[in-house]
Amino acid sequence: MHKSGYMPLIEALLKNKKRNIVPFHMPGHKKGRGVHRRFARLMRTDPFAIDMTEIPGLDDLHNPMGPIKESQLRAARLFGADRTFFLVNGSTVGIHAALLSVCRRGEEVLLPRDMHRSVIGACILAGLKPRYLPLQLDAKYLIPYPPAPGEIAAMLEKYPLIRAVFQVYPSYYGLAGDLSKTAEVVHRYNIPLVVDEAHGAHFIFSDDLPKTALQSGADISIQSTHKTLGAFTQASMLHIKGKIIDDSKIARQLGILQSTSPSYLLMGSLDAATGHLEMSGKRLMDKTLNTARYIREQISRIPGIKCLGESRSGLLGVTAVDPTKIYMSLVDLGLSGYQAAEILLEKYHIQVELCDRFCILCMLSIGSSPEDGDRLVSALTDIASKSVSAGGEKSLPGPVYIPPPRVILNPEEAWFAPLRKVLLKEAVGEVAGELVAPYPPGIPLLCPGEMITNEIVALIRELKSWDCMFHGPDDPALDTIKVVDPF
Repeated sequence: MHKSGYMPLIEALLKNKKRNIVPFHMPGHKKGRGVHRRFARLMRTDPFAIDMTEIPGLDDLHNPMGPIKESQLRAARLFGADRTFFLVNGSTVGIHAALLSVCRRGEEVLLPRDMHRSVIGACILAGLKPRYLPLQLDAKYLIPYPPAPGEIAAMLEKYPLIRAVFQVYPSYYGLAGDLSKTAEVVHRYNIPLVVDEAHGAHFIFSDDLPKTALQSGADISIQSTHKTLGAFTQASMLHIKGKIIDDSKIARQLGILQSTSPSYLLMGSLDAATGHLEMSGKRLMDKTLNTARYIREQISRIPGIKCLGESRSGLLGVTAVDPTKIYMSLVDLGLSGYQAAEILLEKYHIQVELCDRFCILCMLSIGSSPEDGDRLVSALTDIASKSVSAGGEKSLPGPVYIPPPRVILNPEEAWFAPLRKVLLKEAVGEVAGELVAPYPPGIPLLCPGEMITNEIVALIRELKSWDCMFHGPDDPALDTIKVVDPF
């Protein structure tokens, strides 16, 4: 029994703070180092003073006519948009608003299978019918390649009822496809291109990074300002460019999707990030890229560690790689990504963004420092010197092709259908009634309405054996799964 007044989350946050962990994970401000000093000082001394509501002089997010409108206009200029909306419910709400705005109930939307789980949430809310692009995984790292423009053209020709195309750019791992050619293909059909650019908000600040989604021809871009720049977690932006999108429809959808009590702390962090980047964005990004290059160069000298490099050789459909995402394999040292992440955290107080069976992912941002890089390189060097080589796992002979899932019901139909709970081992042949997404990164393994196959069950079991966390299922342990009652 804990004593009265015990606050478990606060205690956990304070314990984490005391550990002085080096953050190679989100958010991008890296414990406040990536924000403007004036804003950081205010947050240290008097954050409650700006935790306000819509009183005179502070404007209203749902009807901006004053400082919020002015801040959004400045953000639009900075990020190259015709109009920008602040998001206080994360990029998730931006994705929901975008798809609700460009499609009507029952219409078809073209999706990549490496989409974030929030896209399926949008399909449920909007009653959309998903059409999936084929998915190909890299043979060495088993991460998804971006869809080729030709594949998108073939799908648009095959399914003429598609009313919007949704793309992820860049991927969670920093891979960027040819979005400019994709935009050309999509616009030939006079339909919008909506882009989840959650991991690319920083692209605008350096010519050494991929072009932004808007620069590539996207009609809507949703960016997680908190992931790679200096805003608070959950603070994002939605940008519109061109004549295809009716911005009043976006505003209308956000009016019912976003909180009617938006946090001025979150909006203030977006304003502070915009001002900071307007003044110093290119300088800060140059510094970040120099740190990233240094880390990559040092890692390349450590025997047994392989890093997904900036070279695009052999990466199908990839036009650029974000150097601030450092995805590395330690399997030649006999370590899985899970094991490597645990060692880095427990022994060296370094927290990575993601770990999987093969690799770990480290994210750099404007809040990262050269000292962070030195600690990471030193830790990896020490790990390599003490590890016994296991020879690694052999790469597959070529890209792994994963066919689109068998969709029995639209996500909305499955979501609202009568459901029953069955043991996972007995679920093969059933229709999924809930979403299963390994997290991070939140890419759905199974969506409501899809047939559950032997392959899916086997993969879930394997992920469970690695203590993978899942978003979506009612049973967190995934011993059971909810399926649609016979229909």
